[in-house]
Amino acid sequence: MENEKFTLLIGTLISLCLASILSLIPVWQLIFIAGIAGGIINKKPKFGALSGALGVGLFWILYVIDGVFIKELYGLFDLIGELIIGSSGIGWLILLIIIIMGFLFGLLGGILGTSGTNLFFYFYSTQKRSERQVEDSIRSNQS
Repeated sequence: MENEKFTLLIGTLISLCLASILSLIPVWQLIFIAGIAGGIINKKPKFGALSGALGVGLFWILYVIDGVFIKELYGLFDLIGELIIGSSGIGWLILLIIIIMGFLFGLLGGILGTSGTNLFFYFYSTQKRSERQVEDSIRSNQS
């Protein structure tokens, strides 16, 4: 159990760092890669999902805080909320949706990373096992 907590922490930090690096590229869809990288570290899908969600979600929270307080973008979020919903003062809802989407993208990336790694190792181990069985049967037939 201690090893799983450690890999959860390492996966979260990797996901957080990779999300911050990928934010320099103006393609937000690459954020899945950060979740996948955090999920690859973990062996269980629930820890991989949690690792990806925490890493990407925490980065998006920090990114939104930077946008609201330093770049003063809350007025823009309020204007977008007014255009979509029709009443002013809805900027907080847009911010909440952005943060939830970050957690969901990280969650999906973490599940994909962990499940993909598990599938890869499963098929690799079964292939090696079947190759050994074929080699053993060839050796037994030769003797």
